[in-house]
Amino acid sequence: MPSQAHARALARVPFLNVALFLATVLTTVIAGWEQTASAERLVRAAPAAGAVAWFLSHAGEIALAGLPYAASLIGILFAHEMGHYLMARAYRVDSTLPFFIPVPVGPVGTFGAVIRIRSAMPSRRAVFDIGAAGPYAGLVVAVPLLAWGLSHSEVRPVGDAFLEQPWAGLFQMLRAWRHGGLAGGGGLEHFGDSLVTWGVQRLVLGELPPGTDVFLHPVAFAAWIGLFVTTLNLLPIGQLDGGHVTYALLGGRRARAFSRLVSWGLLVAGLFVSWTWLVWWGVTRFLVGYGHPPAIEEEPLGAGRTALAVLALAIFALTFIPVPVSL
Repeated sequence: MPSQAHARALARVPFLNVALFLATVLTTVIAGWEQTASAERLVRAAPAAGAVAWFLSHAGEIALAGLPYAASLIGILFAHEMGHYLMARAYRVDSTLPFFIPVPVGPVGTFGAVIRIRSAMPSRRAVFDIGAAGPYAGLVVAVPLLAWGLSHSEVRPVGDAFLEQPWAGLFQMLRAWRHGGLAGGGGLEHFGDSLVTWGVQRLVLGELPPGTDVFLHPVAFAAWIGLFVTTLNLLPIGQLDGGHVTYALLGGRRARAFSRLVSWGLLVAGLFVSWTWLVWWGVTRFLVGYGHPPAIEEEPLGAGRTALAVLALAIFALTFIPVPVSL
């Protein structure tokens, strides 16, 4: 029988965290592979019978093709969550290791990752440091990856662009699904720009010729996803990272009022700009909520942290994408 020390050691192994991480590696590798020419070639050559065994025999090629995307996206998410975790450890706040969320279908392969805080925050300064560490760490990894990915992307001619309007885009999606899929089988194919992605693109590729667009390298797409995740986390609502920042900066009552104002802004954006924000209005309004639990000590931030808090909200504005995806 195992000794008590061995049993305690096994109990400390984060099996669920490891299993979810490995599952996310698998789903993001497959999602990355599906973006490459290797996927189109293998799918066309796959036999109707015994397709699973045939694909398993090509697992090495699939993994090699999907690894750049998977490693880039997981690297950004890992940096983000470990920023939270290590800062929580520095303040001796009890928190879990990251839980990655695999998604076996779709072009992304994951819904991101989360950590769970299991003890009260000692102060508003701790709330800010722990909350802002994630977006800052993820941003430091995502921007260089975006620049590298754009330098390896292709600029090709395109037809007339379709700028999504909320209801028109939804109806077009429904019509496409009724007729067997979205046009060209490619799904949502145009990804919008924030000021950050637009600026990096101009620095790397210069001004695009008329009638052309950038067809993203998988690493650039992973960086785009990572920056979009940063934007969503920095929404200054409730207990999202941006909500931690505004609570630390403004205090509980004013942060709640600010969260409510931002929520109404998301609703307006969802109705008149992009249906994506309508989805996130629902998520933040009914699942996240406006409130933030109080810290043990309610002292205000100092000048340095106040400046960093304002910078974090500026990063939210700079990474915000009015129309994230268009058909």
